[in-house]
Amino acid sequence: MMKRALTVGDVYGLITTEAKTIDENASKQEAIEVMLSGVSSTHSVYVINSIGKLRGVITVDDIIDSIAIRIGYIPKNLSIKTARKLFVLSTFGTASDMMRTPVFVTKESDLQTALKKMADNNLTDLPVVDEDGKIIGDLNAVEILKFIISEE
Repeated sequence: MMKRALTVGDVYGLITTEAKTIDENASKQEAIEVMLSGVSSTHSVYVINSIGKLRGVITVDDIIDSIAIRIGYIPKNLSIKTARKLFVLSTFGTASDMMRTPVFVTKESDLQTALKKMADNNLTDLPVVDEDGKIIGDLNAVEILKFIISEE
């Protein structure tokens, strides 16, 4: 008998159900404060619109890159266009100006797909959205590792 593929929903009990979100009009400072707030810090803050729909993501790497650019260093992995955008927005701008296109999964997504998305996009966190695109949780690499170890 073939074993069915694990889904994000199978590890949903380990998913952080209170994903860290900010409004698309929030400032960069607010994004940093949200990342650092609460019991656990996160590597990503999810940008949502007024009805709670996922619009984008700001990662800690984005924040670090914008700070590096502000002090005169352009990280090797950035294009000139991206570096210029981050420089302009390093002090000003809103979350929607800084955010990148989100990579996300649903509870029905298979775990292998989630891992591929994390690896392909160099992410340690993925938002979990419902059928309306609203965030219902946050899947991170540590939670996946905990699940894998508990299954062995």
